[in-house]
Amino acid sequence: MENANQNNQSPTVPPSGARGLLFNANIITMDPTLPQAESMVVNSLGIIEAIGTAIDLRNQFASFSDEVDFQGQTIIPGLNDAHIHVWKIGHLRTYMLDVRGVKSITEFQKKLKEFGIKNPNSGWILARGINEMVLEEKRLPTKEDLDEVISDRPVFVIRTCAHIGIANSKAMEISKVDETTEVPFGGEIRKNKNGSLQGIFTERALGLIMNTIPAFTFDEYKKMILEAHNYLLSLGITSATDPAANEDLLAAYIKLDQEGLLKVRMNVFPLRIPDGTDEIQVLPERYESEFLQIKTVKFFSDGGLSSATAAINVPYKNTDGYKGVLRLDYDKFYNTAKEAVDKGFSVATHAIGHQAIDLTLKVYRDLFKIDNTLKHRIEHVGFLSNENIKDFQAMNMTAAMQPIFIYELANNFKSTLSDALLEVVYPCKTVLDNGINLALSTDGPVVKEINPWVNMETAVTRKAMDGAVIGESQKITFQQALKAYTMGSAIADNLEIIKGSLSKGKVADFVVLDVNPFELENVSKVGTNETWIKGEIKYKK
Repeated sequence: MENANQNNQSPTVPPSGARGLLFNANIITMDPTLPQAESMVVNSLGIIEAIGTAIDLRNQFASFSDEVDFQGQTIIPGLNDAHIHVWKIGHLRTYMLDVRGVKSITEFQKKLKEFGIKNPNSGWILARGINEMVLEEKRLPTKEDLDEVISDRPVFVIRTCAHIGIANSKAMEISKVDETTEVPFGGEIRKNKNGSLQGIFTERALGLIMNTIPAFTFDEYKKMILEAHNYLLSLGITSATDPAANEDLLAAYIKLDQEGLLKVRMNVFPLRIPDGTDEIQVLPERYESEFLQIKTVKFFSDGGLSSATAAINVPYKNTDGYKGVLRLDYDKFYNTAKEAVDKGFSVATHAIGHQAIDLTLKVYRDLFKIDNTLKHRIEHVGFLSNENIKDFQAMNMTAAMQPIFIYELANNFKSTLSDALLEVVYPCKTVLDNGINLALSTDGPVVKEINPWVNMETAVTRKAMDGAVIGESQKITFQQALKAYTMGSAIADNLEIIKGSLSKGKVADFVVLDVNPFELENVSKVGTNETWIKGEIKYKK
């Protein structure tokens, strides 16, 4: 290993049979048996052989093939985003128009027109990130708004939450969708009072359009995934869960892994019930390697909270009793999940609203009777009842949650949820107070900000972008937030024996920070100097 601070070349693991010493660092291990250390020894396989003080390690080992002096910098375990749509992050950084942050439909139309001109050979024009609550018009665009800009090519715009999409007339024509189209269970095709289509599709009805969009090639997936990996590494993220993969995406991940091209450790969830169809996606074989595991299947039981389609137990504000959308019924959910459990898969389910969480836990209780060794998880967890808490505890489950929603989507929540619900929405503290494993994540690109430090700061302060506090009672400490981004997420992956802390026998995945976060009042500005995986530097600022 070369000294990363004195040489422009990237340090690497020592040659076979050798050991390298990483010393003179402020190592925050996240291991309760040794919370802090100054040095660690990494072997040729990228595994930590020992950790402690430089003096002790020099006495323990006769010599080192290389040494790296970190000159007092702070080191933490590699961060693990437990729920982030990695390939979609890459899609927005390559082939897709990013409209997150636009402030009006006029601005949106301008961006859409410019993107169409710059991409004359794109068969479909795809965009993502529209949020009506930040638009001047306070409404979603309609097909007429899209047709006004592009009418000769199909256009599909995905709302920031990915639970609503808007199609232009050409997209609906190609997809053979009209006023007579049957609405899939758990979806909605929005119409005007005269029965004409608005071009707006929600939840499982999204598939009516999306299933017509040509499939991506392997090379396209490769570019998107690796572009996303480079960005994640710059944020100190060394592991991530991509939580909804179709068959083509799964195949791309496996091929990239077998070619040794994955840069971030990936946990990928095959989707069982795609949108727009009642067909069940074929259950793949379980797969596990050093950088890729496919051992958990994914379901969606309701919609999104920012889009007011999550299935809550009281009506949304300013509606005629509307309580959101349940996307599954018990029988289909249980039978499809049971097939996976019978073959050794765990289950992860998107469930935000009370109704969805109740349904999901009912299915999990029955699955637990079949195999009580598998650990299941719920993604998002908007609300928790006392009975829900008992189920989480009894089944040793994980709650994968996203405080960053408070930061970016607070105005949506305030416009649709009662004050009583706002106080307990995304209850991170309740989860931890009851001994439930918490794994933090961003769900990017549902939100534009996927920086782990902004997410952790939001978990601590519960502050929205405008400074408003949502759910004061659900604040957690920074130590708890960091644990949820390291050990908590490793537990969610069922890989806590190999990662999540800097401990003897675990992988040398770590982040070199530009400041000690425990010395700051606000951790949102913490930056990454270097990101290491298996004792090799993968990113350097």
